[in-house]
Amino acid sequence: MSKHSVSVIVKLGSITLVTVMLLAGYSHQAAAATTVKIAIMGPFTGNAASVGQEQLNFAKLAVADFNKASGMSVQLIEVDTQLDAAKAVTGAQSIVSNNDVVGVVGPAGSQEVEAVSPIFAPLNIAFISPSATRPSLTEKGVKTFFRVVPRDDVQGPTDAMYMANILKAKNVYVIDDQTSYSSGLADEVEKTLKGLNIPTERDSITQKDSDFSALVTRMKGATPDVVFVPFQLANQAAQIAKQMAEQNVKATLFGADGDFSPDDFIKSAAGATEGAFVSFFAPDIHGVAGAKDVVAAYEKQYGTFGSFGGPSYAATTVLLEAIQRAAKAGAPTRASVLAEVAKTDDASSILGIPVKFDAKGDIVGASFFIFQVQKGAFVLVPTPASPTASATMSATMAATPAATAAN
Repeated sequence: MSKHSVSVIVKLGSITLVTVMLLAGYSHQAAAATTVKIAIMGPFTGNAASVGQEQLNFAKLAVADFNKASGMSVQLIEVDTQLDAAKAVTGAQSIVSNNDVVGVVGPAGSQEVEAVSPIFAPLNIAFISPSATRPSLTEKGVKTFFRVVPRDDVQGPTDAMYMANILKAKNVYVIDDQTSYSSGLADEVEKTLKGLNIPTERDSITQKDSDFSALVTRMKGATPDVVFVPFQLANQAAQIAKQMAEQNVKATLFGADGDFSPDDFIKSAAGATEGAFVSFFAPDIHGVAGAKDVVAAYEKQYGTFGSFGGPSYAATTVLLEAIQRAAKAGAPTRASVLAEVAKTDDASSILGIPVKFDAKGDIVGASFFIFQVQKGAFVLVPTPASPTASATMSATMAATPAATAAN
């Protein structure tokens, strides 16, 4: 009970004493005593488990940090999707049937977001993805979806301009994995390259494929300078790199997001991806000063990590802080939490950038980063960036080589 509450009670007299005491103390005490549940959806098992487990562990850490600092008791429910839209639908149905769940972190993939939107939106459930980048996700008027990463229509031009201006590509071979994320990003890169009068060839795989020798033979006939592989499964890009080496295809491999895996893209390629590039929607938080304590805590509890965890921690924090603000007016509801998520306006974050959403649910002012595999590690390379991103990029570059070498 605060001193302010007591002084008000005394002035009002003894008859109203108990009532005012309860009203004055309700918000804080309810926030401390109420158990609230949130869910996280991601590929915690399966081919993309290395990504999903990192996202999950950072969400767990964010919840633990929040509970300790706020005095609230938020529980995290895990929903494994394996990057499969059908599994995401089943998981979403289980979430909406649990009235205690007031918000969701995820899903991870664009195809999953598309699948669960019709389930979450009518029930005012806020869901915040740490990794879904397809532009159409926020162009369809889904008022409950948000993301803490930029869109493919930012990434596509960034990647294409790098290929054209830095790598001096004259011919680019574009391969998608037929998911909404991959095909969408491939479309954006191809569109920009064609606008620059750079010829492209287009090919596709599925996420079940493991032998790409015939594809590489077709690729070799096209004599590309750059091969763009925006896959969700990094081990597939690594296998393509190995088979390119076997067939003596000298083109530079250029991946995106899902390929940012030290184990699956670098180690499993046994040197075949050395010199390859990967664009990513977040910095390596090892180089973000404001993330120092979180990095240390994560490494102590879970070990080394890549760059998928930072956005997961950021998305979880956005949801938790929205719950805390909603709790000031009473027990948080799905509708009240959704309203607070939309109002998010954080001056800083674990990503080294502010977090604020536009009317569509997109993060304002985010940009992409490009890494190169150098001596078996991802190293951030300079690329044209907006003034907002420049400071973050400079800070990250200072720490990235040593940090990624440990992964």
